[in-house]
Amino acid sequence: MYQEKRPTCVTVIGWAWIILGGLMFLSSIIGLFASISINQSLQADPEATKEIPAMFKYFSFIAVGQMGMALLGFIAGINFLKLKMWARNVLEVLTWLLLLFILGFMVYWEFNWIAMTSEHAPHGFDIMGAAMGIVITGIYGIPLGIMVKYLRGNKVNNAIMMAAEAASSEGQPGPTDF
Repeated sequence: MYQEKRPTCVTVIGWAWIILGGLMFLSSIIGLFASISINQSLQADPEATKEIPAMFKYFSFIAVGQMGMALLGFIAGINFLKLKMWARNVLEVLTWLLLLFILGFMVYWEFNWIAMTSEHAPHGFDIMGAAMGIVITGIYGIPLGIMVKYLRGNKVNNAIMMAAEAASSEGQPGPTDF
């Protein structure tokens, strides 16, 4: 009887995090360059500091944090393909964090969109932007929810345990080892 060595869901999730980690790392580098540019502009015009949102004042710290999470996701994705238990745990935490970030951003988007369009935009424009925020949240959030379901599911856990048993019978470090 044929038994799948690495389930398709493991391959998809592992590669998704490798790609996502790479894109997040690239984005964080662009964020660092943007932070340098913002800081140079603020040094040239100190009065502008009063008008800039607080988030942009700490943008370099946010970018460095994103860089760390990107590297962690990338490395965990590679090791998840090798059926390492620690990588599964790291990817579950990162997936939950990303899901919470997306939901938080949706709330931020909704409040700001409605506040921005309530007085100055044509009727219906505020509803359209709010609906767009919800749809975009679903486009990103639903796959992450599915990813969490599989990461916590029996198929992934069984594959990791079988890989651990196979490795221990051969005297090699198992998937739970670094």
